[in-house]
Amino acid sequence: MFRTQVIQNILDKRKSADYLEIGVDSGYNFFRINARRKVAVDPRFTFSKMERMRWIFKNRNNLFAKYYNGTSDSFFANLKTTCQFDVVFIDGLHAYEQSLKDFFHSLEHLKPNGVIVIHDCDPPNEASAYPATSYGEAALLNLPGWKGWWCGDVWKTICNLRSTRRDLKIFVLDCDSGLGIITRGEPDNCLNLSSGDINEMTFKEFSKNRSEFLNLRDEDYFYEFLKNI
Repeated sequence: MFRTQVIQNILDKRKSADYLEIGVDSGYNFFRINARRKVAVDPRFTFSKMERMRWIFKNRNNLFAKYYNGTSDSFFANLKTTCQFDVVFIDGLHAYEQSLKDFFHSLEHLKPNGVIVIHDCDPPNEASAYPATSYGEAALLNLPGWKGWWCGDVWKTICNLRSTRRDLKIFVLDCDSGLGIITRGEPDNCLNLSSGDINEMTFKEFSKNRSEFLNLRDEDYFYEFLKNI
């Protein structure tokens, strides 16, 4: 499964869905999403005005889409507390600290039965998981095994939340470099990692226990999850 299909399946369970995407880049995912209200946040959109216009004809939901050209921190700082979303997709800076911050900001603006989806939670190898400050930095390092895909250390955000929050249901869908799915509710199971454990954990240590740490689930589990939201 691909992120667009996963997000759309969740949105389709809502009668009038409100959607927020953090980290839009070329708009490959955002433009394809069908939702009543769509908001895009990125400090540097890489699509042209002409491409944006073309997508209005391909998907009419893009006609009234809103675009915020700035950081996610700035976006949330100026967002009214009453503004809430059914689904938030987090795909911004692939760094532990920022993805965790984006999560907590998103949770503040999530409807009671809303869903947060986090991309890049299950990096395939050590090079893709390098904790850089940007894709450009990671690409320039010429890391062994580098294949042009950067997930960063977003996986630590899942470990953090599964260790510290007893009011959230969390699992990672085993597809598309790991899609973290988070809702409010009692968790099926939790971790007991300290902040120090998570901060100091290496990719190799994570990789040995990735299924347990991420609560990794397959496509069949996702469709069961859909029945209950």
